[in-house]
Amino acid sequence: MRFFILASQSKRRVEILKMLGYHFFVVPSLAQERNEGEPLIVARRNAYDKAFKVWKEYKFATVLGADTVVVLGNKLLGKPRDEEHAKAMLLNLSGKWHKVITAVAIISPKGRVLFHDTAWVKFRNIDEGEIDEYIKTGEPMDKAGAYAVQGQGAKFVEKVRGDFYTVMGLPVVKTDLFLRRLLD
Repeated sequence: MRFFILASQSKRRVEILKMLGYHFFVVPSLAQERNEGEPLIVARRNAYDKAFKVWKEYKFATVLGADTVVVLGNKLLGKPRDEEHAKAMLLNLSGKWHKVITAVAIISPKGRVLFHDTAWVKFRNIDEGEIDEYIKTGEPMDKAGAYAVQGQGAKFVEKVRGDFYTVMGLPVVKTDLFLRRLLD
């Protein structure tokens, strides 16, 4: 199997791809992320822009870019600006269902594909003290929705409907199927 480039410095995406047995190089994309607009369009556009920005430098290669957004109602919850913003997000998620959309773009000499997957997440009721303790860990500060399902944020997650790895940042089944087609 050929190597490819992951246009992301997300440790979670690196872990998932290694778990699947892929060999790849990491080249973080410098594409500007959008944080406003219709959530599905934002996620798909960000994923494509990340992949395309790196692919322009490595046109001989296959490049994978991804973006994960958290949506409460119709509101896009990006990465928190500061601790106060993280606290507000987590308070809003407390006791509620929300959706997580991960979009993936793969650009290769064999073709291009852009897809997404959606999972639903239910938070248990959480109080301000728990949120304050969690924020002190620093974990929520660079995560969409201000939590990491694979980290300490897991203690807030009551249920997940859909692909757990979509919540983590890369839908496993769809990503593997498309990578196999574009790498073989």
